[in-house]
Amino acid sequence: MNKQGKIFTYIGMFVIGIILTITGLMNIVRPVVKYVDYTDAQIKQKARELGMVELKEVIEMNTEKINSNKQSSGNVENKDTYKSNSKNNSFKEYVLFKIYKGESSQDIINRLYKEGIIDDKESFTKLVAKKKAGRYLVYGTYKLYKGMDYEEIIKILTGK
Repeated sequence: MNKQGKIFTYIGMFVIGIILTITGLMNIVRPVVKYVDYTDAQIKQKARELGMVELKEVIEMNTEKINSNKQSSGNVENKDTYKSNSKNNSFKEYVLFKIYKGESSQDIINRLYKEGIIDDKESFTKLVAKKKAGRYLVYGTYKLYKGMDYEEIIKILTGK
C-alpha cells in the first residue's frame, strides 16, 4: 500500500472513531430505553399473569393438602384437589389447575370439565368465544374452586 493509501485509511479510522464516540455520548445523555417504576402490586400482578404463585400460597396449599390427607382415609381421588374453609365454616373444594405453555383453549376447557371445575363445556366454550378470551389464556398454576362462576374463571385464567 502506498503512503497516500495509508493516510486515507488512518483518517477513515479516525473519523469512524469520532462518530462512535459521539453516538456513545449521545446515548448516555439521552438513552433510548425507557425505565418504568412498578409498584409492588403491579409486580405481583405481572408475576400472577405469568403463572407465578406466592410462596405463602404454596405453603398454605401444601399444609391443607397434608391436613386433608390425614383426615381422610388416604383415598384421595385427585392429588391436586383440596378443601378450603371459608368464612361461614362451609368447606369449598378447589383444584390447583395448571395451564401448560402452548396448550390449546379447547384442551384447557376439556380439562376444566374433567376436573369438575365447570359442569357445562358448551356454555363455557361459548362464553370464551364471546369474550374472545381463548387466545389470552395465560399458562401457569391457578387455584380454582369447583362450581365457580364462568366469568370469574375466565378473569383468573386470562389475568384480566
